[in-house]
Amino acid sequence: MSLQVQFQLMVHVLLYGIFIGVTLDFTYIVKEILFNHSIQWVIIVMYWLIQIPLTFIYIYNVNEGIFHLYILLFLVVGAIIYFKFLKQPLHRDLEMLGESLFTVAHFIKKVVNILVISPIMFIYKLVSDIIMLFLRILKLLFYTPLAKLGKSISSKKKKKEKRRRGRKKVNSSTEE
Repeated sequence: MSLQVQFQLMVHVLLYGIFIGVTLDFTYIVKEILFNHSIQWVIIVMYWLIQIPLTFIYIYNVNEGIFHLYILLFLVVGAIIYFKFLKQPLHRDLEMLGESLFTVAHFIKKVVNILVISPIMFIYKLVSDIIMLFLRILKLLFYTPLAKLGKSISSKKKKKEKRRRGRKKVNSSTEE
């Protein structure tokens, strides 16, 4: 690897270290705005589980897979440069970006709710009301008259059974 390629690699890795600092700072801003204390450490672990493979993929693409110790050193130096010199001026911009993203996300949530979820819920309620109305009409037309008919038939049967039982008792008493 030539000296010019190594210097280009150092500059790339230094800039990627600054990028890691910016994304880490943005992650801290988002996690404090959005999540409670018990979930915040999970967000940081997820950040590093995503960032470490991305870093090695970036280094692989820039350096054709050759990895030297000074690459890690320049990554750390880039992050230190961000946190020491660039964090103060960029932190306010990152906060504004985070607030803007939350505003846009809230707007998108409202639009989806109005244009997608509300019509689906309206159609669901309309269909369920129509089905319930249809079932009530069927109940009024068929179940109620049939139930009355069944009650009258069962009451007639009960009267006949009482008469038969009464006759049996009469017949049994006369035979004795």
